[in-house]
Amino acid sequence: MNTKLRIALAIGTLSLATQAVAQVTFYEKEAFQGRSFTTQQRVGNFEKHGFNDRASSAVVVGTRWEVCDDTRFQGNCAILRPGQYSSLASLGLNNRVSSARAVRANARHDESRYAPAPPVPQVTFYEHEGFNGRSFTTEREVENFKRAGFQNMASSVDVVGDRWEACENFGYSGRCVVLRPGRYPSFQSMGLNDRISSVRPVGGHARIEEHRYAPALPAESNDRRDYRRSN
Repeated sequence: MNTKLRIALAIGTLSLATQAVAQVTFYEKEAFQGRSFTTQQRVGNFEKHGFNDRASSAVVVGTRWEVCDDTRFQGNCAILRPGQYSSLASLGLNNRVSSARAVRANARHDESRYAPAPPVPQVTFYEHEGFNGRSFTTEREVENFKRAGFQNMASSVDVVGDRWEACENFGYSGRCVVLRPGRYPSFQSMGLNDRISSVRPVGGHARIEEHRYAPALPAESNDRRDYRRSN
């Protein structure tokens, strides 16, 4: 293979990789649940894809995306930075997105057009129920709580920005439960009170069977507060 051909192939591969990274996935329900629709291209009308006015959460990868509640990028619009938006309600776009397009890397927009930055995914465990006692916060997976001095101590938890899987044994084994963003005042109903030994974030694109989730939280506990906190 000659040098020019190798260079051409390398450029083509890089171009394809760059395009593949720039994408957005919309989910039918909050916390990345339900049916989903992924695109790497501008979509002027979601009706053509059977997803008009259905999106309740989104995962943005690689670049910024503008989402609008009317077709052809009209109406109420917001620019989403890369990240995981577990609820579009606080943006006034829940079940209202009708069009979306990537924003050019060199484009400049007034800050008022941006959605609040998605919160950094993190989880805080509390020693007692009702978010009392000593606490332990992490933004990364923890394979063994013993190293953090919190083995078999957690009785309540505050989940921000993303889903997390909490398990009773180290190494993410034994009985595990997936926690959606929100505040869980007690692990009792999950059978995990004072039994958590490992935890890890669940990516926005991961598909989780419903039976693996913790019991649904009341509406006032959902993660809309996370967007208010980030302002």
